[in-house]
Amino acid sequence: MVLPIHHALIIFFTLISAPLQAQIFTYDSVKATILNANPELNMYVNQAKAFDAMATGAKAWDAPQVSAGFFMTPYNPSYWQTQTMDDKGTTTMNPGMGNFMIQARQMIPNPSRLHATQKYMQARSTVELETQKATANNLLTQAKISYADIQIIEKKLVIISEAKRTLQTMITLGERKIAYNQESLASIYKAKSQLAILNSDESMLQSERKQKMYLLNTLMNRSKEMSFQIDTVLVIKEYENKPVDTSALSTNRSDVLALEKNIQVMQLKQKAEQYKSRPDFGIEYGHMFAFGQNPNLFTLMGMISIPLAPWSSKMYKSNVSAANYEIKAMQNQKQSIVNESTGMIYSLQSEIKSVKYQLELYKTMILPSLQKTYDVAMIAYAQNTGELFMALDARMNVQMAQMQHLDILLKLLTLQADYEKQLQLD
Repeated sequence: MVLPIHHALIIFFTLISAPLQAQIFTYDSVKATILNANPELNMYVNQAKAFDAMATGAKAWDAPQVSAGFFMTPYNPSYWQTQTMDDKGTTTMNPGMGNFMIQARQMIPNPSRLHATQKYMQARSTVELETQKATANNLLTQAKISYADIQIIEKKLVIISEAKRTLQTMITLGERKIAYNQESLASIYKAKSQLAILNSDESMLQSERKQKMYLLNTLMNRSKEMSFQIDTVLVIKEYENKPVDTSALSTNRSDVLALEKNIQVMQLKQKAEQYKSRPDFGIEYGHMFAFGQNPNLFTLMGMISIPLAPWSSKMYKSNVSAANYEIKAMQNQKQSIVNESTGMIYSLQSEIKSVKYQLELYKTMILPSLQKTYDVAMIAYAQNTGELFMALDARMNVQMAQMQHLDILLKLLTLQADYEKQLQLD
């Protein structure tokens, strides 16, 4: 089927003139992008890989040593050759002196110490991975709060837009009434000043919205100017009455798990230090090419270190003792985090309950009452039985209450994000 030319042109210009819709990003999409693209999180992954790579070489031996040179050789080269001496008719042969020696040495580290060092290096990567999760928890909390900020800003902008339309209608109606001496000029100026204030508030909110967008794009490692739309549906959760399970802090919180991993790493390091009390071994072989018809010689020697000597054992003994204190310090830090988080959770639950009560008051009493007052004032003004001043004050009271309601709602969303951060629920 061939469309008429004018129909085709209409469709074409409609398509090219339609505004491009910004991409809609839910919080789950933001979260997935942060976890995949944030450079700080990728840094921990690469650090963990670095420790794993180091662990593969932890059992390596020192390189063998090879040497070559003269051994017990006279400075005078004439003594290197066989010497013929004639003493009172007697000829004696003195063999030459000196040797050219080739020597090789290999130190053999204690296998128990190598194994302990390897386990210590392998464990360090697990700390980095848990630290990555703890960092991700902090970044996602920032993202949640910024996302909630944008959601509330969007709702505030809708309120301001509706208020501007209402004010514009009131100004138009008031200017018509002035001609019949049914309205005062002061009321018109008051309405226009309120309209200017709304324009200022709208500009501030749009600027704040851009700042929150920049922060989200930064967390997602995207172009800072990239625009997207958000899901404006607010999710309210029931956290205020949940029993506090302190054991969940030890099993879910990555910063606590990172401390536990650090304690394990320190214990492995301590064990590696203790194994330094075990001896290392070595073997040395040397071959001597003798000068002046002397027989070739060799040396074959075994070596063993004596780490138990008082002057050599101080280092690893002090390191073992220091590790004990570091382990105790990390255990205290873990207890401090769990204790502080437990108190924070109880406090957040109490505050969430209080904020929800405030929201219920606004929903059931404050907003309906102010809205009815405003409706009555507008009806009276439209019927010339009321004044514009009263209608303007009623409208302002409704708008302020709506904004306060949204501020309390934002506080609730922020408290939810903090609660989820404490228990690392995401």
